[in-house]
Amino acid sequence: MFWRHQPGAIGWGMAETEVVRGERSAESVSGRLTMLVCMSMAAGALPIPILPGRILRQLRGALVFDVAGRYGLSLTADARSALVGPVPQDRLRSLLRTGIEIALRRLLRRFVPFAPLGAAATAFEVYALGHLLERYVRSTRRRATLRIQTDEAAALRRAIDEATLRAFHPETSPRPLLLAESAEDLRDEFTRWLDTVVLTGASLPNYVERRLDAAFDEIAARSAELTRGD
Repeated sequence: MFWRHQPGAIGWGMAETEVVRGERSAESVSGRLTMLVCMSMAAGALPIPILPGRILRQLRGALVFDVAGRYGLSLTADARSALVGPVPQDRLRSLLRTGIEIALRRLLRRFVPFAPLGAAATAFEVYALGHLLERYVRSTRRRATLRIQTDEAAALRRAIDEATLRAFHPETSPRPLLLAESAEDLRDEFTRWLDTVVLTGASLPNYVERRLDAAFDEIAARSAELTRGD
């Protein structure tokens, strides 16, 4: 980002077309996304109406600010709202959804094994927002400008929401995971089977992440707003 005096302008200013991408460290703080996801899960479990939504909005806002800032990008206030809240034309649907979620939360609370599902779904949405936003600014975004405007943010939000659902679609094909093999396997058959079960379960988060990536890449490639350059 740099400042330049514009001939004929009063004082110093930063023209929108001058805000271009510069060198910036993109090192993330270890565990921050995980903590935000856990906080969103806790907020989603609150039985108080309205309050969980406000907390989640703040958590999502802090998340997108962190990701954008690490890549030297900024968000306008409207762009941040587009990423963390319902788009204007969906406010009625959002209110209806909130009411349904509250009713379901009260119903599911009677069935202990199913009670955490709503909070887990909310936490997954927060994770998808942080992970896919970073994937977008790191690999997909072609614009040279540092400021993310409302149109771009709205298109990105739609792509992330769609990818979150499409990740579980049978037609979504994640990239294959290539694992190195040991030079010599000295395990007996039973130990080998147990290790396979344990490692397969431990690899589930990575599998879901790869499905998210595949779904988002496919959706973003079809979006003229997300793939256009300046």
